[in-house]
Amino acid sequence: MNSRDQVEFTLWLREKQSAFLRAARVICFDTQNAEDVLQEALADVYKRWSKIREHENPDAYLMRVMVSKHADMRRKWLRKQQEKETSWDLAENIRDIADQTDDVTQRLLVQAALKTLSAAQRAVLVLIYEHGMVLREVAQVLEIPMGTAASHLARGKAAVAAYIELVPELEKSAKKEISDSDKETRVLLAEVVDNNE
Repeated sequence: MNSRDQVEFTLWLREKQSAFLRAARVICFDTQNAEDVLQEALADVYKRWSKIREHENPDAYLMRVMVSKHADMRRKWLRKQQEKETSWDLAENIRDIADQTDDVTQRLLVQAALKTLSAAQRAVLVLIYEHGMVLREVAQVLEIPMGTAASHLARGKAAVAAYIELVPELEKSAKKEISDSDKETRVLLAEVVDNNE
């Protein structure tokens, strides 16, 4: 990379760095993973900057790379874990903060629901609702057909809605199972909740 390209890349990054980090956090839901994903994506973009700077929208290109990097990271993690995360832990965490305002609870519910989506569904929802893109722009950024983007949007919205309806049902069933006389179950449940915090 020549010095002109380095200067252009540096100026571009300085101008947009905080927006890129916010986008990475929304995509990853985790500050450390977001920083890692952003760093890897920026390294890839830096290597190809002489070509990318001519791109119609380098910001969108970087977001696409971040989505791909996050999907790769998630696939690796899922292979290592070999266990699917249960909604029960998420429901317990939400139940613990139920005494807070409805807005906070609703936001946490949506965040927990978004975590259950595929990377592609989450990316479509984030680009539309957080970044104000229209479906056509989302399809271009993610380099997928518009019908696929529409499908990810519909399925993602349906999954989020279903999840938000499921959590109160989990709370009700948990309350029925825990009787006042069953102290051992209470202690065990409290330990699980404490460990998840």
